[in-house]
Amino acid sequence: MSLNQNIFRNAIILFCCLIILGCKKHLIDYRNKFIGDYHFSITETGYDLYAGYYDTIYTDEGKIWYGSDSHTVLISLSGGKSFEPRIYEDGTLSDNGCGGEFETLSRVSYGCVIPSPAVTVGFHLIGERK
Repeated sequence: MSLNQNIFRNAIILFCCLIILGCKKHLIDYRNKFIGDYHFSITETGYDLYAGYYDTIYTDEGKIWYGSDSHTVLISLSGGKSFEPRIYEDGTLSDNGCGGEFETLSRVSYGCVIPSPAVTVGFHLIGERK
């Protein structure tokens, strides 16, 4: 190989490395396998001191996307609710008493109970990747 061919080959390799490293994509990120569009089934239960017990079940569309740092995901529902739990490499989710897990690469379960003196609210969502 001539000197010009070596220089050209090295320049191409360097250019490709710069493109790969400079892209905003998360190329080597364990969260990649969980990211996508989901269909969610949400159950909300609670007790209000004045209104009594309630239980609501509904469905919503949403996304699971990269969170604000490299160890969180954003669970965003089209109805406006969102959650940003910490995610571990095994798919476990946790955040301030809330928790869940990716049961498979396409199914997530997440929920918590938020107690207070007058109102106690619990929610649980199950998401299936579209």
